[in-house]
Amino acid sequence: MFQRLRAAFLGEASLGSSWGPGGGGGVRHGRGGIFSTRMRKQERMTLRAVRDEQNLRKKGIARFNKRWRSWAQNRVRQFRLPLPVTLTSDTALMDATYITRCVQKAASLRKHDVKLWFGYSQRLLELKDQLTPEQLGYVLWGYGKSSFVDAKFYREMMPEIKAKLPEFQSHGLMSLMWCMKRLRWHDAELNRLAAQHALQIIDFLRPSDFIKVANALAQLGLKDAGLKAALCRVAVEKLEETFAQQFRDAVHPVTIGYLWDDEVTSYLLERFRKIFITARPTHLLNAYQSAVVSRILKPQVWPRLSSDSKSFYVRLSQRHIADRGRRPSPMHRDVSRHLADLGEAHRNSFRWGPLYIDIGLEQLEADERRRCLMVDSPSSFFFGSDQYLPMKQLQHATLTSLGWDVRRLRWDDWTELGDDPQRKRDFLQHLLAGSRPVAEELRDRAPLAPDQVKEKLRQFRVLKAQMDAEAVQEEAMIDFDV
Repeated sequence: MFQRLRAAFLGEASLGSSWGPGGGGGVRHGRGGIFSTRMRKQERMTLRAVRDEQNLRKKGIARFNKRWRSWAQNRVRQFRLPLPVTLTSDTALMDATYITRCVQKAASLRKHDVKLWFGYSQRLLELKDQLTPEQLGYVLWGYGKSSFVDAKFYREMMPEIKAKLPEFQSHGLMSLMWCMKRLRWHDAELNRLAAQHALQIIDFLRPSDFIKVANALAQLGLKDAGLKAALCRVAVEKLEETFAQQFRDAVHPVTIGYLWDDEVTSYLLERFRKIFITARPTHLLNAYQSAVVSRILKPQVWPRLSSDSKSFYVRLSQRHIADRGRRPSPMHRDVSRHLADLGEAHRNSFRWGPLYIDIGLEQLEADERRRCLMVDSPSSFFFGSDQYLPMKQLQHATLTSLGWDVRRLRWDDWTELGDDPQRKRDFLQHLLAGSRPVAEELRDRAPLAPDQVKEKLRQFRVLKAQMDAEAVQEEAMIDFDV
């Protein structure tokens, strides 16, 4: 493969010839007829990457090459539109094809220019009737990759997306659900339509795309029991078509907890043991958490596993899994300061098994249960809503079933307290008083109107700026002189 690319990029002529393929412009080196031509930057990077991979294979460590590229990078290489564009062109002159390529290119190059993406959004809304289902798939992939959030854009595009959803192919359907998952966009009708369409085109749906769609449906809260059962019936046969590097993304705790049945769960846990060598630390941590969730929420699955699989997950729980950890947010630090003023000994941001705990309190309950306080920022809820994500509900159910007394501090409750320290301390004392029942479920409140949530988010941003300023002042007051 390296020799073919070398010949394609550098040009390999016959002996005695004077010019490379396509005419002049080359400089001849030696008698071999190999020329040094001007190459594009992307071609030079590709050639260098191929050479590095070839050197790795010569050293006999080709298995490590499987961990190199992320899914998003592979997606860019496989589905790149070959149209040359200029990202900063006037959007008024762009047609549907041109702006689709601009969105895809800006996302793959990680252009985080807010003004640029707002301009694309306005033009896309003008051209939404002209976008084909294939172009919508590329646009949604680009917006999901960039994580650009514009509520107006998604609300106005959603009717067009739902109308053209029956024409979406594998790539478009995957891009749609992956984008919605990244944005935490809650639309029960869209989830139902996407699940139905996935079942209709199941024979043409790529196995890797099926995994992305299933994970997104679980994390976005698919509730229809009939659609869940239908997806479970086709899951094993579809997952059998995947290779190891694709399959490692299928083992996810939320999907196992809220979508797959016992048969699919046991298949996932059994097969992951055989392909774990290709897994990254993120996949290992997901598998560890999936095994814990299975033991707690589906106790009938564990006896169905082989003894080798049981031993594998026991060893997995005992090994060190590298992780970046989680840094406390401004709201988290503010809560910690007030707990310290109350004299509550606590520990911030640590991992307990496969789960993360925001604040662990040192004092035990009367029944010797450990207590923890989970700080729920706006990212713990659906976009523009005060309803919990399924991931947070699963986390709460797992911790309480394992014996933790979990208290949850919501961002909207903390915002209503303003900047009064006494009110915050009184609120924390009331929140931590008493004890909660074992295996308590996390229940949502009655949903507020979007305008009320938007106003609370605006107040929270103001409060967050104040908390950041207080944190900077406290750090400046620390004296490290001995």
